[in-house]
Amino acid sequence: MEHWDEGVYAIRGKGASGAIPLILSAGVHGDETAPVQVLESLQQQLLQRAVIPRRPLLLIIANQPALLNGKRFMQVNMNRLFGAPVRPPGYETKRVLALEGYCRDFADLYGVGWHLDLHSTIKPSRHEHFALMPACNRHYDDAWAPLLAHRGFTALVRQNTPAFTFSNFTCTKLGFESFTLECGAVRGSSASVLRPLLMALLEEDPFAAPGDAQLERFEVAIDLVKRSAAFRFLVDEQCDNFTTFPRDTALAQDSDVVVSAPCDDCALLFANSEVPVGDRAGLVLRPL
Repeated sequence: MEHWDEGVYAIRGKGASGAIPLILSAGVHGDETAPVQVLESLQQQLLQRAVIPRRPLLLIIANQPALLNGKRFMQVNMNRLFGAPVRPPGYETKRVLALEGYCRDFADLYGVGWHLDLHSTIKPSRHEHFALMPACNRHYDDAWAPLLAHRGFTALVRQNTPAFTFSNFTCTKLGFESFTLECGAVRGSSASVLRPLLMALLEEDPFAAPGDAQLERFEVAIDLVKRSAAFRFLVDEQCDNFTTFPRDTALAQDSDVVVSAPCDDCALLFANSEVPVGDRAGLVLRPL
């Protein structure tokens, strides 16, 4: 195991030559500790050779100062900085630039592969474990959906608008098959679902026998961007993730602009009016 930087570890792997490399990251938000604990446990097992991966592996604990301080971030939201054209000065920007470089180095060494960025949800969710696929010019989710469903994930959200998230960076800039995985409640335990998935991905062929389980699929219909300080939700923003609303329900208002549900059974995800102006305040989903 090579220690590239604080919280960054690379392993060559013991599989066949040309095995698809894997990036596993967690802790982009410092208040989402459950998947970090899973990765830290895996790192210790790898160090002790209790687990031997069959493919090259890059482990990343992204925002350690925020984790140590129990904060979502130190200065700015790290998951709005990856690949961003304008980035404010400060710790998160320096760290993001470094992590981008390590991912490029890893891809140069071992080729294009897979990336799972692991998160936890702050509020309750009707789908406790779900995946978000970045907006990109190709669809690779059909291969992943049975594997994720077999390992306890129940929904997949396909994004249509590029964002400056970690998974979007590795997908659009490096060509990886990348997902943001929401792995349960922020203070819950992710291990029972997440660990079996990660162990499967470290094997030779994790897609060999995924079973016939299915994911409920959604696509993003509206990115609710907070354009002004007057932004507010017209429905209860404390509702569970994936709460559905009938067509034409008034969901949010920003100054004199009202956003309504564009379809039947539209679902609301990540509703949060307290984000800074210019950031995403939620996603409106269309069922597929």
